[in-house]
Amino acid sequence: METGTSAQGALAAYRKNIKGLPQAATWGGLFSGLLVVLVSTTGPLAILFQAASAGHLSKEMISSWLLMIFLGSGLFSLILSLRHGMPIIGAWGSATTALLVTGLPEHSFSQVIGAYFVASIVLLIVGVTKTFDSIMKLVPRPVVMAMLAGILFRFGVGVFTSLSTNLILGLSMIFAFFIGRRYGWRAPVVAALGVGLVVAGLQSKLTNPHIALTLAKPVWTTPAFEIGAIFTLALPIFLMVLTTQNAAGIAVLRNSNYQPPVNHIVTWGAVLSILGAGFGGSGVNVSTITAAIVTQESADPNPKTRYFAGVSCGFFYILLAFFGATVTGLFQSIPVEMMATVAGLALIPVIASSSYDALAEPGYREAGLATLMITISGVSAWHLGSPFWGLVGGVLIHRVTARKIA
Repeated sequence: METGTSAQGALAAYRKNIKGLPQAATWGGLFSGLLVVLVSTTGPLAILFQAASAGHLSKEMISSWLLMIFLGSGLFSLILSLRHGMPIIGAWGSATTALLVTGLPEHSFSQVIGAYFVASIVLLIVGVTKTFDSIMKLVPRPVVMAMLAGILFRFGVGVFTSLSTNLILGLSMIFAFFIGRRYGWRAPVVAALGVGLVVAGLQSKLTNPHIALTLAKPVWTTPAFEIGAIFTLALPIFLMVLTTQNAAGIAVLRNSNYQPPVNHIVTWGAVLSILGAGFGGSGVNVSTITAAIVTQESADPNPKTRYFAGVSCGFFYILLAFFGATVTGLFQSIPVEMMATVAGLALIPVIASSSYDALAEPGYREAGLATLMITISGVSAWHLGSPFWGLVGGVLIHRVTARKIA
């Protein structure tokens, strides 16, 4: 979002980078952008379909949801990559989507939409007022990471509980995933999905949903603003997008020697989230898991032209957005246990890193562990779910146990 003379500078930057696209275009950048979209349509999308199943959403509503998250992520990638000349990748938060697996059975979809609006508006205020760093200091990061680990824990467990349903399918996917991790494959979850499709096909477990190449249509849902949903959903979504998504994604860019536009990232993500929220869009933010795919030398040895990977990613996202109905049909042909395994495997690295961040610092260890256990427990009171109580419990325990160092 630009004003005054900064808008003129932004326009000049757009023109420069658009004009330079033919020189910046590389096969590595094109493939990296495509790979980001491919990874995003495996594990994270499997989580989305689990959430949609928990909320008993219709096929039309799911297609609208997909349309908005892909379109928002694509526009985010295009706008910011072209504006700043670096590969800034948009995504929807898999962690915030995972929150809905337990949130949708307890709250109506209208209340979820209301929570999206609230979280996005607060994020917009943070971006416009440039208070990102100040907000980050209010809630201890280990407590937030513990809440994240608690929300995602059930997905990791689901990888192994699904073995009781189909042992051969589950073991083959787990083996493919960790072989990929062992040899440093860029997208081991895609390999796991591929192996799973082969095994499920041999077992005649894949159904034929009569898939048709049809365009997705937006379906509006009027938001309902309910206090329980705001505290149980909007507050955790706001904190997770700010800390586990934007902060982590910005760190990935900085590790690649870029100087990411923090406030622009937060602001544009919030604007696109507000525009898509009423149609099911679960929020747009900078990518973390897939960001590393386009920020490394394998995408493009020249960091100054690497922004083409972000542009190509945006293009593929937008192209895919209009075929949400087709994507819905494809995923509905996959066995439930296979979907659970893909979702869990995709989140294992996030569960590991968030658990480590929650418990690594001795001064926060007890608070982090309490937050983790409260969130996993599923306890609720006064229409407020366990993620909220995990945050409250963790902050209070830290305040009680913290000792001032003389």
